[in-house]
Amino acid sequence: MAWRAGGCKADRSSASNFSFSSLKTESVQTFLRVKKEGGDMTVSSMGDRSIDYVPCRYNGSRLYFRGPSKALRGSYIACLGGCDVYGRYVDQPLSDILNGLVAPSVINLGVENAGVDAYLNDAGALSTAAGASVAIIQMSGCHNTSNRFYTVHPRRNDRFLKASSRLRALYPEMDFTEVHFTRHLLGRLEEICAERFLEIVDEAQRAWRSRMVQLMRHLSGKTVLLWFAPRPLAEDSCGMEEVDPFLTSSLVGTLQPHADRMVSVVPETWGVCEAGTSPADLQSARLAQLPGTGAHQRVAEVLAKEIAALV
Repeated sequence: MAWRAGGCKADRSSASNFSFSSLKTESVQTFLRVKKEGGDMTVSSMGDRSIDYVPCRYNGSRLYFRGPSKALRGSYIACLGGCDVYGRYVDQPLSDILNGLVAPSVINLGVENAGVDAYLNDAGALSTAAGASVAIIQMSGCHNTSNRFYTVHPRRNDRFLKASSRLRALYPEMDFTEVHFTRHLLGRLEEICAERFLEIVDEAQRAWRSRMVQLMRHLSGKTVLLWFAPRPLAEDSCGMEEVDPFLTSSLVGTLQPHADRMVSVVPETWGVCEAGTSPADLQSARLAQLPGTGAHQRVAEVLAKEIAALV
């Protein structure tokens, strides 16, 4: 694929000497391997052992969700999303709080580092979401969606797997051998040539929107699309400095005809570094990135009102 005329020129003579090993990885967790029936299970462990996440699965899913497991009988609400919905480092995630505010049982289908691809690639998770009377979907991970330029891990969508021939042709000077995370990949590509980078942004946005529509078509109940972040959605900026790169209000607006509710919650207090949140010895940067107790309480209260109007 040729890039736009007049854009930044690629240096084909040598590969980039940029090293990703000098950067902080997008996921700073360490992992323990736990033997489970049918194979190993990966459980994140970063000093938060005071919280029992009771990992569970539904309908034969390969994904592990935050438990305890709940019976999928009668009417229930499903919460889909990434780390924010899962509720890392908080005793009560938004699903638990919401469970005490609404009549139907609330199932936490949040998966750490997951985007829309994780659900579409997992029949068990998809059938569980499809059976919900209300499905709440956190809008995130546009840059973590497989597309014609790059492929991400089917379950841990923040992990970069491979560059396509199309991307290699667009960025012939880029060395992909040390790339492991999508944010690192995209940050480097934007640094090399911001103009060519716009083609990647456009492709990722198209892929994410298509997958979101595909996901919502699988659902049989009501759908609530949720923006839950420390800052409002960007109007049109797609830089890597954004909370969720490539997601804009105009892009999200195109999904409105497919949803029953569009909800935006930007809590005044966001990070886990607040009273009542454990544990205290985790890295402050990680704590600041993830929603704390107050943020989970606020989004649950807002969602409870929206659900009351739907059911």
